[in-house]
Amino acid sequence: MHVIGIGDCGEAICTVISKYKKIKTTILKGGKGLPLCETHEEYEANVPKLGNKLRLGKEQDVWVIVSGSSKCSGAILRILEQIKDREVKVVYINPESFFLSEIKKKQHRLTYGVLQEYARSGLINSLWLFDNKTIGQVVGEGTLRDYYKNTNDAIANVLMNILWFKETKPLMGSFHEAKDISRICSVSVGNIENHAEKDYFLLDNITETCYLYSISKQDIKENKDLVPIIRTKILNEQETKQATFGIWENAHKHSFFYSVKYTHFIQNEKK
Repeated sequence: MHVIGIGDCGEAICTVISKYKKIKTTILKGGKGLPLCETHEEYEANVPKLGNKLRLGKEQDVWVIVSGSSKCSGAILRILEQIKDREVKVVYINPESFFLSEIKKKQHRLTYGVLQEYARSGLINSLWLFDNKTIGQVVGEGTLRDYYKNTNDAIANVLMNILWFKETKPLMGSFHEAKDISRICSVSVGNIENHAEKDYFLLDNITETCYLYSISKQDIKENKDLVPIIRTKILNEQETKQATFGIWENAHKHSFFYSVKYTHFIQNEKK
């Protein structure tokens, strides 16, 4: 996996991810890989050739992180053009409109809409949607100085865990292979006991769901309710949509799960 962070938000998330040695990161922002520009349009018009900067080598699994509130998001399409031969997944962070100027709202709507069309048409492998406001309600908004830190850390943890799930052999089940048309995704996190889920983006018209269970050694040895709980949840999900699961053993003292949700429907703008 190689992660490309665009703008300040992309840089902040890459800084967390870079501590995980299995993931290489590259930051692209004004003055770092990209020329320093004043507007969204200028960033789109002034993207240089990035081959030497990215150094992707033979890596095919490439993730690009961008926030809709960043001026640098204007560069996203030109960057994607240069890596279109890879399996590109875009992480799009939906900004809270309360904090946006009218200009930033317009650039967000443009970028958000175009990236969804790119996903639906197969120009990118998938689009992973996260929402700052929704994540803040889950992990806590923190102080003014660290307002975005908790949300950035949560998104970084999702990406690191996804790589871990993909690279580690499950005890049961497998990592979900979504249908070719299901390229718009979101993630929720939950606890095992009551299967309460906390969304990182409120995805509409979900067509497929994959539950990725990370189970502690103690629960694997002692929790006799674990399999019935998971079975009941997956069977209930399968009544309305395609649902799969995988179970992995973790090295922590607690168990949790991620639910990855998929759709092919265009998502409306979040307020």
